[in-house]
Amino acid sequence: MNKKFLSAILFGALMVSSTGTFVSCKDYDDDIDRIDNTLNDLKSQIAALQTEVANGNWVTSVTPTEGGFTVVFKDGKTYTIVNGKDGEKGDKGEDGKGTEVAVKDGYWYIDGEKTDYLAVTSEDLKEVKVPYINEEDGYWYFYNDKGEAEKSPYKATGAAYAVNDGGVFTLYMPDANGVMQTIKLPTAASAISSIEFLDNDYQAIKDLNEITLLYWDAAATTEWKGPRGNISNNITTYSTDLSGNNNVLYTRIAPSSVDASELAFSLIDTKDNVASIALAAKKYDGMLTRAAENGLYDITVVPGSYADGGDANKLANQFLSSGANKAMALKPATANYRSLFNVKVIPDKQTTAPLTNINLNGNYVTIVGVDKTTEVAYQTKVGQEVVVSVTKECNLYDMYLSASEEDKALFGIIFSEDGRSFKATKSPDNVTDATIDLEVYTLPNIGGNSNIKKTTIRVEINRTLGEATYDKQTKQPNKTNYSFLVSADKLKASLSSDLNAWYASVKTDVNVLQNIYDDEACTVISDLGTNGGATTNMNNKQVAVTMNVDNDNQVTPANIATKLNYLKFQLDINKTVKPLKIGKTYYAKLSFVDKTSKIELNYVVVPFELTKPELNTILVKESGVFRDGKDLAQAYMYWGDATTKVTGKSYYQSNYYIDRAFTDMQKKLSDAKMVTSPTFAIDDANNVLDAEGKDTGKKASYFASIVNPVPSSTNRAHVSLKEDTDGNGSRDVAGYKKDLNVKFTGAYLDVTGDDSWKYAKTYQFRVMSPILEGEAVAANNVVEVSATGRTKLYKENIWAKTYNNDVKYDIFAKGKAAGVIEWYRSDIANVTFSTGNKNVFEVTVATPTVPVAATATAPAVDSYIEVEGVTENTAKLKVAVDDIWGYTLNSSVDIKTTLNTGK
Repeated sequence: MNKKFLSAILFGALMVSSTGTFVSCKDYDDDIDRIDNTLNDLKSQIAALQTEVANGNWVTSVTPTEGGFTVVFKDGKTYTIVNGKDGEKGDKGEDGKGTEVAVKDGYWYIDGEKTDYLAVTSEDLKEVKVPYINEEDGYWYFYNDKGEAEKSPYKATGAAYAVNDGGVFTLYMPDANGVMQTIKLPTAASAISSIEFLDNDYQAIKDLNEITLLYWDAAATTEWKGPRGNISNNITTYSTDLSGNNNVLYTRIAPSSVDASELAFSLIDTKDNVASIALAAKKYDGMLTRAAENGLYDITVVPGSYADGGDANKLANQFLSSGANKAMALKPATANYRSLFNVKVIPDKQTTAPLTNINLNGNYVTIVGVDKTTEVAYQTKVGQEVVVSVTKECNLYDMYLSASEEDKALFGIIFSEDGRSFKATKSPDNVTDATIDLEVYTLPNIGGNSNIKKTTIRVEINRTLGEATYDKQTKQPNKTNYSFLVSADKLKASLSSDLNAWYASVKTDVNVLQNIYDDEACTVISDLGTNGGATTNMNNKQVAVTMNVDNDNQVTPANIATKLNYLKFQLDINKTVKPLKIGKTYYAKLSFVDKTSKIELNYVVVPFELTKPELNTILVKESGVFRDGKDLAQAYMYWGDATTKVTGKSYYQSNYYIDRAFTDMQKKLSDAKMVTSPTFAIDDANNVLDAEGKDTGKKASYFASIVNPVPSSTNRAHVSLKEDTDGNGSRDVAGYKKDLNVKFTGAYLDVTGDDSWKYAKTYQFRVMSPILEGEAVAANNVVEVSATGRTKLYKENIWAKTYNNDVKYDIFAKGKAAGVIEWYRSDIANVTFSTGNKNVFEVTVATPTVPVAATATAPAVDSYIEVEGVTENTAKLKVAVDDIWGYTLNSSVDIKTTLNTGK
């Protein structure tokens, strides 16, 4: 039986106008009639797959199997679909080749041998031509460098095959009658509906995204033995420098159900030309929780090499047009959806590629090419993985590790496939600490045999008395020099029968923290300072760990055997520079050393995570201000806060003090040690809505400002409405009763060096007067007065209500002091009454009189107004209540004039 399997894994990354991969299954001799899940005919098989697609499932892989394909969906369901008719045996071909066809260096390879068939055509061809099956003769046809189809010696008629185009697999399956049946199966790439770029905080849309592409005209090598193999002639190598936040596309991909980390990505220009570099997505692992579920990824260029045909600038020119940088878009390599054209690749040709230092598990060991064998350069344990890296990773083409055959056998040394790590799996005995000479071979991107460096490093492989990993400790610090205790029981249990010997040997008066790591295997040192290397945390002094009796006392050699109760973690959190993050799991590796030799006896790993209080426990919303659980404050001004009058006016500035909206706000901010960082600011991210929910088309800063944005007990933050919003010189408080966006930002314990400590939330403040939002009320809904005489009206006849219908207040005078009428409410400036119809009644006393106290000769006289009836009818008595902020409530009550009524 002649097998002809066409694999074009890289083909999608090489295509321009469309993306496709062709896979042909094996021919077969016997009828095959099977499918997983007990489906046994082609029609049922296709129907089952169609059901999965209809239910929103997509394909993660399509792989050839005997007579068909195995299809795996994202939920793990697996189907095997096979032909309904015998496949025709393929011709062997003139040279007997055709078992495997793949893409390498821009050409098709058959059984590992290069053919003349180009996988990437010349640039004058605007699109890449893909191979196809000729239905007349049943052979695969490839395209030459002129874009012309040429018949290959590989026949495919009668066999099932699949095409991956635009992220959708189309399966071609002959049924029992030889009629080709098709079904389309979408992949994750085809499901992508949105790609947008954000800033490095994943907060705001970023309009321009730049990638500096480092590239080298690499010299060929013949002596390299690393995983990537020798560098051929006419090869451009390339990479990007990922130090800091450089050259990373901070990306949000929708739908979030797509796992973009499993996809390859490409860049295309506005003419759909695909650049010859690949990009990969890594799930964002920072402080935004559930980042992958939210579709957040770091996308970077995958370092690689490019066959330039002797033109060292050919790769760079893919990103240039007339000397200027092209606008590029990001797309999945196997689908057609793309981002906006807002990526700019800046080619930067390099003539050197220094690697600088060699690091083991992030710790500096030596300079590349400088052996360190006269003393132990690094210590590791049996079973511990050691990752080898160089300082300038962007300049590294390849690396591999080696050791003597004797050492590899003696210590069971295992090297990783990528040539970047190793570990010892056994110790020659239980007593001797032994060393190996680790050989590190490096080749920089500049290439050339002369640049291949061998660096030998002496590594000590120690036996450990015991090791243990604790359960994660979750702690909420309440100050930056916070401490917590962890039981020492697990440490002691890990030592087992060696515990007493350990008591006698261990050094007690030291900080036992070896380092803080980002991973459980303790290979990636956490970036918590500026000094780098193994001393990062020790110099930064954010964490120290001691062996303690209790919180205040360390153990001593004399009492350790009976008094070792705790491991005390003392934190000294850096407020401004790379503090420990909130919500991140750190791994504290505690190393216990011999008090004489200082050699490590054992270690334990203690994972810990710091938390902060939820913002709603600091800014506790007053239920009477924030109603129905919403973030909209019904911000009624309070007379006691009225301290500043509008310039040249008798009324006060319209201010709402924000601490009125939150319970004990200043105390809770103080308890959270937020003294300098909490800030209230106008948020102009969105337009302001009015009380009816209509868009005003204006930002909050048009209507108001924040006074004292950093609140304190003496300088209270408040929203201040602008008196003249249109700037025409007359009063226009347009911000009244608008939902003004006010953003709170702050940092727990005033730690501002990392966003994980920070809070940010926007509230809406609808500033209003309690007087203006009320109304006047008449007793029994109408006041009867004389139609032929004068009638005095008192507070028992007419009163007013605030915005809260349950709050009734008097609108008649309370008294008089210093020539000024006093009112029952301190936020009333004046009250006047007027007639709504002079033909029904007149108001003869419009301003409530000042009450007169009783004397020995005369009774008390309450405050009143007076009306005089004209005709018998009903009309409105207008009530105008001026408040201290310059607003007037214009309300009214019904007055009914009748005969023989009056006071």
